[in-house]
Amino acid sequence: MSQRAPLQRDPSVEPNRIAVVVPSDLLARSSQVGIVGLFLIATLWCAHVAQPVLVPVLLAWVIATIAGPPIDFLQDRGVPRVISAILVTCSLVVVMLILLLLLSAPLTYWIGRAAELGMLIKQKLQVMNEPLAFLDEIRKSLSALAGAEPGAIKVEQPTGNVFSTLLAILTPAVGQTILFVGALLFQLIYWDRIQKTAVLLLRDRKARLAALRTLREINGSMSTYFSTLTIVNVCLAAVTMLLTWLVGLPNPLLWGVFAGVMNYIPYLGPAIVVGTLSVVGLVAFPTLGEAAVAPLIYVAIATLEGYFITPAIMGRRLELNPFGVFLAIAFCAWLWGPIGAFLAVPLLIAVTVASDHVFLDDAPDLPE
Repeated sequence: MSQRAPLQRDPSVEPNRIAVVVPSDLLARSSQVGIVGLFLIATLWCAHVAQPVLVPVLLAWVIATIAGPPIDFLQDRGVPRVISAILVTCSLVVVMLILLLLLSAPLTYWIGRAAELGMLIKQKLQVMNEPLAFLDEIRKSLSALAGAEPGAIKVEQPTGNVFSTLLAILTPAVGQTILFVGALLFQLIYWDRIQKTAVLLLRDRKARLAALRTLREINGSMSTYFSTLTIVNVCLAAVTMLLTWLVGLPNPLLWGVFAGVMNYIPYLGPAIVVGTLSVVGLVAFPTLGEAAVAPLIYVAIATLEGYFITPAIMGRRLELNPFGVFLAIAFCAWLWGPIGAFLAVPLLIAVTVASDHVFLDDAPDLPE
């Protein structure tokens, strides 16, 4: 009998190794998650890069939803839609110009006193120097250990003249303003055609009707939200003007209009108003107690308005998650700046209404 040759073991294969087979559905799901993540990153990057064009167009869309009911009212009275859109757009521009003219004098006054205000606030806050003296000693010690002279500040001289700097700031602002006015005018005139064109991209009739209902509900929710909030903010501006006048702060008109405009941004706007009133109070009054009167009263007024009056007027139809509103404002402000903070709530309303129409029918019944 012939002897068989012994089996040779491959040294590259380790003994007792268990082959792990990854399920194909897990791989497919992981790839889908990766594709969605890359798509979101690309979308955010495009939104950031396209800010000079995208933000004015979105702002025009928000203002167009507010100006829609007046145009419909004029159109029902026999005024052509083109004429109605031009009249409403010109009226909005005139209102903004009037507000700028009314507020230009007090704004120029406060901006011109910026250095003086800094010195006055520093003198008023001398009582806080003692608790902070220990931290200042630590800062000096750390600076000495790092080899730098305490209090040494490197000042770089600005390059270029004032005219070129001012031109570099104003040129994008003027271009975006023109884009905003043009986009607003065309959206007011051709909004129905824009909606029908967007809906025709869908295939079947059922999806088109659902999309039309969603768009109309978004427009209705936006109009209800902004019309109600505008009335509330006008009343808040009047109350703030009265408050600052009674307390004795200078330029009550400025602080009233400032409070009314900033209240369009939940959480962040009232906080900025409180900080501004605190700074102005420190400048206008000799003691910290008198300076704190206006901010504390405004906090009470803003709390009453934000948590009781406005929700009671709007009802549960436009009830939004407060945490979602906070995250939307923080994210849009990080992405697009101050105008992004204003656009956060309208975009959240649109996303909420659209998601309700898409996912409400398929949502399971959750336990109580």
